[in-house]
Amino acid sequence: MKPLEKLKSKYTGCMVGAAIGDALGKQNEGRKREEILSRGYVTDYGKAEAGCPGEKLGAGQYTDDTEQMIVLSQSIIECDGFNAGDFARRIAKWGADAMNDPVRKSLVGPSSAAAITRLNSGISWKEAGSDTSSCGSAMRVAPIGLFYKDMDEIESNAVLSSIPTHNSKGALGGAVAIAIGVGCALLDMGCFEIIKETSIRVSKYDTRLAKKIRLSFEKMEKEPDEMFAELGTSYLVYDTVPCAFYCLSRHFEAPEKAIIEAVNAGGDTDSIACMTGALCGALYGVDVFLEKWLKGLENKEMIEYLANMIFNKSRN
Repeated sequence: MKPLEKLKSKYTGCMVGAAIGDALGKQNEGRKREEILSRGYVTDYGKAEAGCPGEKLGAGQYTDDTEQMIVLSQSIIECDGFNAGDFARRIAKWGADAMNDPVRKSLVGPSSAAAITRLNSGISWKEAGSDTSSCGSAMRVAPIGLFYKDMDEIESNAVLSSIPTHNSKGALGGAVAIAIGVGCALLDMGCFEIIKETSIRVSKYDTRLAKKIRLSFEKMEKEPDEMFAELGTSYLVYDTVPCAFYCLSRHFEAPEKAIIEAVNAGGDTDSIACMTGALCGALYGVDVFLEKWLKGLENKEMIEYLANMIFNKSRN
């Protein structure tokens, strides 16, 4: 594969990978690790059980994680880069529509919902963000890592992309972590280099999160049961982001296994797997994913189109 074709495949792989992880992971969202193990690993699309946030979605459909990533992508494409005001308007409209949709309203997390309500009431995007350290901005931020080439620009725009809905130190650090991780993956960095660059930049915003990201790499040889218990798998950015980097580190040369590990971590599995899928896709390109995952994914062609548009815009 020619270098340019390989790079384009990485852009597509990043966004499609995020959606694949999300669609697979929604089946286990909210379930305990012990329950997942007793029933067996989820390895293909299916419906979530009653009581799960995504219970009304079909097999291969994704959650708000991917929907917000799409909104961010559309804003970047339309504005030729990240524009906080434009993104805030788009995410406010998306959120209002989602919360009025009986199928999708349960997918919008409380932090995002509160911020979206404030945005729609006229509060500035600079003031609307929640101070909860949930992972809503980290799960959607991958397009920032795709669009910008310079690591400083990736970092600064990742922070800006978080502020309208998630304005805690942890949330800002989480957005930086995934965006920088994607940017490093595009450059074919090794696992250690990705973790090093990511943790250094995250430490500017939250040293606790940076430490847990380093820990996810240092302890990658430890079994998943032990590490998921140690890291935590809640919706908080301190758990989800390090878990994604642990799955990446443990299965760095086997991205299919990395995603499956994330899908079955327990807790906030759709977000953990969404971020893991974005990182894996940015490393290895879209062809690394199983054919059944690609064929069964909701709106695959539209996501590929957005990825191609970001690729073309970033080349200009």
